[in-house]
Amino acid sequence: MPNYFDKITFERKDIAQETIDLWIDTSNPKLGEYELTPPQPSPNAIWGDGYWIIPPPQTYTANQWLEKEGYGPTQLVTLLDLQGKLIVAGKSSVKLDIVREWTDVILAEFVQDESPKENWGNAPYGFSETVIDAFNALSA
Repeated sequence: MPNYFDKITFERKDIAQETIDLWIDTSNPKLGEYELTPPQPSPNAIWGDGYWIIPPPQTYTANQWLEKEGYGPTQLVTLLDLQGKLIVAGKSSVKLDIVREWTDVILAEFVQDESPKENWGNAPYGFSETVIDAFNALSA
């Protein structure tokens, strides 16, 4: 069913093609009150007053991104503590090492350019998975 919008209120409304055809056949003045809604240009576009608005992409600082990925300050301190224990025990955790490399890359990018970004790179492993791997390495 085609979607139209009211030219005065900009309210969108589904109007059946049969209704539009009837309005055309009967010269109904309502036909002049509506206009076909243009296609939505992107999934995140929102309807404004007679046009689509495409919001700017979400951006994140390095810290915001780490927290978004599940690695806030508390989690990072926990990983540093586990890494220290692994070093003292002469052991290592593959997942912890990979996550640490990921955080190092984010830090290096941040040092070069502090500007917020849309994407800093996804965490290679979730926090819980990384901690479990580290504990298993300590216990082995």
